Amino acid sequence: MELFDTSFKALDAALGAAGKRQEVLANNLANVNTPGYKREDVKFDGVLSKALAAAKSGDTAALNQLAPSVETDSQAVAMRADGNSVDVDQEMAYVAENNIRYNALVQLAQKKLDTLKYVISDGRR
Repeated sequence: MELFDTSFKALDAALGAAGKRQEVLANNLANVNTPGYKREDVKFDGVLSKALAAAKSGDTAALNQLAPSVETDSQAVAMRADGNSVDVDQEMAYVAENNIRYNALVQLAQKKLDTLKYVISDGRR
C-alpha cells in the first residue's frame, strides 16, 4: 500500500501546473509591450482528466508522468497593430482565477495531510 494515493499525486501535479501557469501569466504581462509577442498559456486540465480516468481503471503510470505544457495561445487575437496579443485586463483575470485555484488546491492538500496525521496519531489530537 502506498502512503500517498492517486489523489495526492493529482493534487501535487495540479499545484505544480498552477505554479507554472502563474509564471507564464507573469511572463505574458511582462511582454505586454513587446511587438509581435503572442500570449502563452499552460495546458494541463485535459491531461489530468485523462490520467485520473486511467488511474480509475488501475493504470497509475500516467499520474506519475503528469507535466503541464506551455503553448502559444492560437486563438488570441492581436490587441495592437504591432501584433502583440496580450490583453492586460484579461491576463489579470486569469491571474486572479489561477490564484483562487491554487489556494483551493492548497486547502485540499492540507485537509488530506490533516487526515493522514490524524490516522497516524491513532485518532489522538
